[in-house]
Amino acid sequence: MTASLTVVRTLGRSDVAHDILAELPEWFGLEKYTSEYVEAADSYANYVAASADKVLAGFRPPSVGEPELKLPDALGILLLRQRFPTSAEVHLLAVRRAHHRAGIGRALLGQVEADLRARGVRLLSVKTLGPSRPDPDGYDQTRAFYEACGFLPVEEFPDLWPNDPCLLMVKVL
Repeated sequence: MTASLTVVRTLGRSDVAHDILAELPEWFGLEKYTSEYVEAADSYANYVAASADKVLAGFRPPSVGEPELKLPDALGILLLRQRFPTSAEVHLLAVRRAHHRAGIGRALLGQVEADLRARGVRLLSVKTLGPSRPDPDGYDQTRAFYEACGFLPVEEFPDLWPNDPCLLMVKVL
C-alpha cells in the first residue's frame, strides 16, 4: 500500500462511483447495474481512497461541507450497507484500473473493518459472481482478492441474480 494514501468516510459521492465504474466496463459494464451502484452511493456509507497529498486532508461529510475533491484524485470507492447492528455488507468496491494491485482495495477494507469493529459489528459480507460461471472477465481475481483479505466463501446462489450465480463470502471481524 502506498504510504501517502488516505481513506475517508463520507456520503453521497455518486460522482466518484460513476467516474470509477466508467473505467471498469468488464466488471461494471451493464448500465442498469452501474446506475444502481451510483444511486446507492447517495444512501450508503461511502469510503473514498485518494493520495494523501490531494485535497482530502480536509475531507468532511457533506453535512459539514464538501471539500474540493477532484474526480481524478479519487483512486477507489467502497459502499457499505449495514442492515443489522452486528453485520454489514460491502455493496461495492471499485479501484481505478491504473491503481489495481497497489493496496487501495485492502486500504479501503481495512478502514471499513476498523470502523465496524469500533461500533461492535462482528460480520462483514460481500457478494460477487460465483465460480460456476465461466470467467472471461477476471472474477477469479476478484474472489482471490477477497479470500486474501480473509473472506470465506459460504454459499453460491444460482438464482439470486438473473443469469449469474452469486457467491456469498463473509469475514468475521
